[in-house]
Amino acid sequence: MCGIAGLTASAPRPTDRPRVEAMLAALAHRGPDEQRVVQAGAGCLGTARLALVDRPTSRQPMADPSDRYALAFNGEIYNYRELRAELERAGVAFRTTGDTEVLLHALVRWGVDALPRLRGQFAVAFWDGLERTLLLARDRFGIVPLHWAAGDDGVAFASEVAALRAAGLDTPLVVRDVVDTGVLWGLHPGRSVYAGVRSVPPGGFVLARGALADERSYWSFDFAAERDAGTLDDQAARLVDLLSGAVARRVPAYGVPAVLLSGGLDSSAVTGLLRREVGDDPVDSYSIEFASAALDESPFQRAAVRAFGTRHHAVVADDETVAAALVHAVEHAGMPLVRTAPAASIGLAARIEANGTRAVLSGEGADELFCGYDLFKVAWIRDAWSRDPADPRWPRLLEEALAQQRGMGRAVERAFYEQGLDERSDPVFSHQNRWRSSARLLQYLAPDWRSAIQPEDVLAGVRERLPARYRAWDVVEQAQYLEVTYFLPSALLASQCDRPYMAHSIEARYPFLDEDVADFALTLPLRAKLAGLEEKVVLKVATAGVVPDEIRGRVKQPYTAPEGEVFRSRAGDALLDAFVSPAALTRHGLFDASRVAWLVAKLRRGRTSYYDDLALLWVLSTQVLADACGVDTHLEAV
Repeated sequence: MCGIAGLTASAPRPTDRPRVEAMLAALAHRGPDEQRVVQAGAGCLGTARLALVDRPTSRQPMADPSDRYALAFNGEIYNYRELRAELERAGVAFRTTGDTEVLLHALVRWGVDALPRLRGQFAVAFWDGLERTLLLARDRFGIVPLHWAAGDDGVAFASEVAALRAAGLDTPLVVRDVVDTGVLWGLHPGRSVYAGVRSVPPGGFVLARGALADERSYWSFDFAAERDAGTLDDQAARLVDLLSGAVARRVPAYGVPAVLLSGGLDSSAVTGLLRREVGDDPVDSYSIEFASAALDESPFQRAAVRAFGTRHHAVVADDETVAAALVHAVEHAGMPLVRTAPAASIGLAARIEANGTRAVLSGEGADELFCGYDLFKVAWIRDAWSRDPADPRWPRLLEEALAQQRGMGRAVERAFYEQGLDERSDPVFSHQNRWRSSARLLQYLAPDWRSAIQPEDVLAGVRERLPARYRAWDVVEQAQYLEVTYFLPSALLASQCDRPYMAHSIEARYPFLDEDVADFALTLPLRAKLAGLEEKVVLKVATAGVVPDEIRGRVKQPYTAPEGEVFRSRAGDALLDAFVSPAALTRHGLFDASRVAWLVAKLRRGRTSYYDDLALLWVLSTQVLADACGVDTHLEAV
């Protein structure tokens, strides 16, 4: 992948090139191989390139032979060979062998109609110098980031908001969006936490002429009206075939990728299929071992290593190492955190970079598409429980479903999930308990902000954005939509994956988010994904013979780094003093110093809950960002 940046205007400006150069300097970690700026009339585009395809000739930004069009492109187009063949049949002549020129000519010939035809992970900036129009677009799931801001005379865009600041844009935090990250564990599509800055939505594009911009979608997450009626064995055979193709497409032209190996089903499936694809070629695997026995999955990681014969590398994450990396992780994430996992990821990324690895395969997306999270089981149980509150089967099933969380030290009370059973008509029924519990973090806002933002207003923001087709879906599939819309692109793909790995110039690729795999998953009936308390049913059948039985049959363990314990370490205690002490909190006036002090004291006594730890991390990470860019203090900005 790369970093891209640029500025457009109604006429060329002599200041644009140095500003774009400054933007690229802020993105150098994303593209260490080459930084290049092209002035194309009133558009100035730049690319910091991490070269994995056609290294010698596919320089970016790239112009077409007429110099009318220019392209800055971050990511990979996996079906570029097929698109190239189609374009050649139409008379297009190519000068290079990579995907950049194919994408350029596809956009010249087909315009925005090219976007649904792309298979890959990408962020695109395509400039038409004659019409003075800019097209910005992202892949379906938002794997690759792209932010933009409209000015008086044009648009600024960049892979990361830090690059917009490097161009001179003022980007203070917007409290409303900061609150959304804490309550929803993500952002509404198109939003960012910065004033005046938007994110191109996953599966979306922006067409801009001057300062006027039109946002649209070319793809949306939608379940098939008619579901696959085949047998489970037939569905499993189809899935493993599609997933094998997805893995094969993600093997770079310049060597075998490494794999991120957690010891769970998803990463093991990717590793097993990669081993089939590359035969006896060496495969490197990387994992995080947690010092906490409750979180550690290293026995299963070692089982996978033995089964697949990988050259394995592990880093140990404990409270001290996670705390030491936390500020770095927040700065790269560019948004408040609700989990410390990005700090563990950034430590792993450093190890991968030190070994000279550039591309890794990872299993993200499987949980969302095939119902791997406990949340889906709980949604199914609560839905049935709401219809028959007196039936004792449902609370017993709930206890069974949550046994794994108790083993990780998370006591969950029946009363917690009993709340809201009488609100089954609420379209966000599946997420009510999580989001309302997370909304307790609002109590730590300063009084003026606290009175201006109500928890139910946050949930109302979700309800008003739901598509019309949403209400026709089963409660579990509604939960899938919410996870794909909020958690996946923000907390997972952005904060935990793209930003930590690209901080060390590592490109992560996700076979489960392949278009063919995802499209097939959206045709499956619920029973193929979740059957009672059995998650990922079809995936488990599909990976028989690929993944060792001891991994394929294990209970799903959510990937979790240490949370509250991080702040009880020496490095964590220093973070509390630096960012959430009463003196630190007065720097921005966003939080209630006395209430935060109470929370810190509670933590130091060792008595915080999961949601207390979440709130403290959210407050601290918001403070880190506020130190870098300030806070929009206008109440109307909420």
